[in-house]
Amino acid sequence: MKVYQGTDSIDADMRGAVLAVGNFDGVHLGHQRIMRTAHAIAQVSSAAVVVMTFEPHPLAILRRELAPLRLTPWVEKIRHLELAGVDAVVRLEAEPQVLSLSAEDFVREILVKRIHPSYIVEGPNFGFGRDRSGNCDTLAAMSAKGGFQVRVVEPYRIVLSNGEHAEVSSTLVRRCVEAGHVEDAAAGLGRPYSLIGSVVHGAGAGTHLGFPTINLDIGGQLLPAEGVYAGTAEVVGRRKAAAISIGHRPTLGGGDTVVEAFVLDDAGDWYDTQARLDTWTRLRDQVKFDSRQALTEQIARDVEAVRSIVSTE
Repeated sequence: MKVYQGTDSIDADMRGAVLAVGNFDGVHLGHQRIMRTAHAIAQVSSAAVVVMTFEPHPLAILRRELAPLRLTPWVEKIRHLELAGVDAVVRLEAEPQVLSLSAEDFVREILVKRIHPSYIVEGPNFGFGRDRSGNCDTLAAMSAKGGFQVRVVEPYRIVLSNGEHAEVSSTLVRRCVEAGHVEDAAAGLGRPYSLIGSVVHGAGAGTHLGFPTINLDIGGQLLPAEGVYAGTAEVVGRRKAAAISIGHRPTLGGGDTVVEAFVLDDAGDWYDTQARLDTWTRLRDQVKFDSRQALTEQIARDVEAVRSIVSTE
């Protein structure tokens, strides 16, 4: 898959592509449905499937305090777009001169002039241009003159664990993650919610308790609610079951929120390597225990729970 930094270097063979524009944070099942539709259309004329996306999120420039924490870091987003069958990604810098374009100018100057798509495929809630004034109706009104057709893809709907019928969106997935409902998040994503970052040095408390952990620096990614989760850890090409703890370690004196994982049946010096923690299910809240011994006994029970839930075969 090709990745273009901006629109100036887009290859000529991308002209006539089937295009999807959006942030696509999470690359959830709704996004994947858009990609499948684009791929089906593209196959008819042997066109490329191209995604155009802003990085960082426009709100990080326009209203930093309102910018959402990301579900997928850039590299992870690229990986999932490729898995969804995308041929090329155009990364637009969220710069004021681009963000200030009217919806009509964005279509004329960015989409038509630079790519000249044959189709634009979007979900029904797509918004673009200054103040998000453009929508799918705007695209349809400009399609004849712009030389493209518009396909609007129905949202993907799921039933949450509480019985709620919901339309899958990045906002819904964030809501589920923030509440610790990682199984509902997985239902919307089509895969477990992953935390990705570098393995960093921790306080060493896990080693003293008999359960050495890896600590992750996940940057600006959205954290699930504090608690202990069953899941998997993938590091240096190995994937193992893991007990994942997110919180401020109340029994050990508190402090900043820490993301750490006890990797079952594996150990190593993994500092400064990249790791992925997949959250499968929430086991319990973070609790302040009366003693370190009580905490150690609970961790042992957590590990056994992980063994019964997670299989990496």
